Amino acid sequence: MSTQRLERIEVRAFKAFKHLNFELHGRHLLAFGGNGAGKSSLYWTLYTFLQSAAKDTLNVAKYFDDAGTQNLLNVHATPAERADAAVVVSIKDEAHTSAAVYSLSKELHDTKASPDVLKASLASDFITYRVLSSFYQFRNSQAIDLWPVFEQEILPFAQGTSTKDVAALWNQLKSLDPFVQSKSKGETNWYRKQRYDRFDRDVSRFNTALDEVLASISAQAQLFYNEHFAEPGTTVVLKVGATAKASKYDRYAHKFTVPSIGFEIELNGNVVRKPQSFLNEAKLTQLALSVRFGATLAHLHDSPMKLLVLDDLLISLDMNNRMKVVDIILSETFAEHQKIILTHDLGFFNEFRRRIGPNHTEWSFQHFNTVQGSGIMLKEAKTEVQKAEDYLNGHNLDEAAICLRRAADDSAKRLREWLREEKLPPGKFLTLTENLREAKNRLLQGIPKRFYREVLEGTPIALVEKLVPGDVADLDGQATLTAADRGKIKSKRGALRKLLTNTHWTAMENVRLIDKVLETTERVLNPGAHGGESPLYEGEVTIALELVKRLESIAP
Repeated sequence: MSTQRLERIEVRAFKAFKHLNFELHGRHLLAFGGNGAGKSSLYWTLYTFLQSAAKDTLNVAKYFDDAGTQNLLNVHATPAERADAAVVVSIKDEAHTSAAVYSLSKELHDTKASPDVLKASLASDFITYRVLSSFYQFRNSQAIDLWPVFEQEILPFAQGTSTKDVAALWNQLKSLDPFVQSKSKGETNWYRKQRYDRFDRDVSRFNTALDEVLASISAQAQLFYNEHFAEPGTTVVLKVGATAKASKYDRYAHKFTVPSIGFEIELNGNVVRKPQSFLNEAKLTQLALSVRFGATLAHLHDSPMKLLVLDDLLISLDMNNRMKVVDIILSETFAEHQKIILTHDLGFFNEFRRRIGPNHTEWSFQHFNTVQGSGIMLKEAKTEVQKAEDYLNGHNLDEAAICLRRAADDSAKRLREWLREEKLPPGKFLTLTENLREAKNRLLQGIPKRFYREVLEGTPIALVEKLVPGDVADLDGQATLTAADRGKIKSKRGALRKLLTNTHWTAMENVRLIDKVLETTERVLNPGAHGGESPLYEGEVTIALELVKRLESIAP
């Protein structure tokens, strides 16, 4: 159960930031920024912070050493600012009133061996588009080998059955050359052979554990794909497995070779050994996501804090497929994770924000903004309606009306497209009035006109509910009706009541709302009508604000 959340992130003279001081207050983050705006720097700052718990102090201090070749200091910072470089993260536990503060700098390494941060580094997920594309960026002549991305992105938190900490075993094999060790100790051939044999046994242990890990990932990836991406009439079987084992130690060449991991699919019973040559990028991304998230689900770690940090993850998917992934991110699957979602696509940012819906108070919506002299900052990304409210509170009625017009344009377009079940062709544009009228006509098509005019129009919902009885008590005296007849009448009455009070009533209310919004287009929502001899009044802008809010609520 995760009980800890990021409370505050301060970054001084590190990566792209001169001084970022951002209060997250335990919320999720959805942030927009163009290329070079600082998204990747925030991603790698958080990654570096969590990974620092498992590093020795020298390997953390090097990132802040101005004289070192491996520093990650901001190139635009002054010498004084670089000397004060640090990453400071506050983590709040719901059981405590104060937050724990961890600092990383040339002198400070507060996260070193911290149990909570160590657990969080294993339980958190950091995924970029680069990681996904590495699953299939191979030429047609090449067989896919996932070992490089597996070693970097998945192995660190993978758990085997026969060997729990697979990553530790692998790092041991990589770092300990038995020949170099034996020679440095001046061992005889007999002792050297014993050392080689121990190494080979460890290689065998690793290969066994790797097979276990890949089997569990394949199983979870298949389940994930079937649940979220499977299409009717098409059967896809994902296969991830070792195509070459890590070799035993070559006692003459004094080396061993790393394993290879293959990735292929079975499509309707036919084996596709090189998916990159057969499938489009969107489908390949779905497969890569299934494997990557399958790896997460196959090796869940208990931790008081879990982060899910995604940087421009879905740029190769169309909006429909992107929203499928958004639904996954917002589902129970990742309910325990604090989510950090970074994107350069403003359209996707807005769609994601709308998808969050009523849970928006649990999220912080930001955009990366460069401030002269201060560098990159995070600034609250307000909706057009929120901007309108600010302008209205500041008595700037014309600017409030302009923001409301933008919000109404967007909502009317989305409502019309939803009702028509199709989007406008590229390059075609409809006015606010055209979109609203088309939406109104579509709604009215679902309500018989005579029924609307003679029964529903002008009738309060309280009276509509009384038009059809909710039970069959009035039929008690009719002996000719069988129990089956009474049951059928009750069922049909229920359906009719639902149609009257829910389906048709909702459609009618939406038609009334559209009519009211259309009325405001002559004044408040018509920028050309502002000023001159007919200024706007606060009351009419306030009414327009509430109408546009309601319009937003019915536009999917």
